[in-house]
Amino acid sequence: MRELGTALDDMRRQVQTHIGQITLEKSRLESVLTSITEAILVTDQSGRILMGNQTFEKLFGVSGATEGRMPIELVRHRDVQNAIDQTLKTGQAIFLDLIRSDDRERHFDVQIAPILQNDHIAGSVTIFYDITELRRLERIRKDFVANVSHELRLKDVHPRWQTVP
Repeated sequence: MRELGTALDDMRRQVQTHIGQITLEKSRLESVLTSITEAILVTDQSGRILMGNQTFEKLFGVSGATEGRMPIELVRHRDVQNAIDQTLKTGQAIFLDLIRSDDRERHFDVQIAPILQNDHIAGSVTIFYDITELRRLERIRKDFVANVSHELRLKDVHPRWQTVP
């Protein structure tokens, strides 16, 4: 009985050590996800959400639990759901452009990658890069170039509009 008690005590200590290590790893992962400024969504192999970071919840107006839900319920965009499903089926990364027009128009570059574990697909990671400001600046640049080109063409057609030195 003494040997059995000693063995059980050793097993208890090993289990406690492993639980401590797992808890530490989980805490590190949560810290990393919280500090990332891009929206991140992680799914299991069936496509159900395991977690989303705070940026994801904020950008997509998520309230309440995200775990166990399907991405389309929160993102509300069929192309994202289809891309996640395709990544889970094929193991290939997929890239998308996404425009959301809820309260205001937002542009995203979306990257979906498989999570591989022991040579099988264990889930997916979806990253939403908010490129709204970049698209706005591109539009301003295009408008500026178009206006300058128009003005230059007018000066060529109507030389009297040219300035006198």
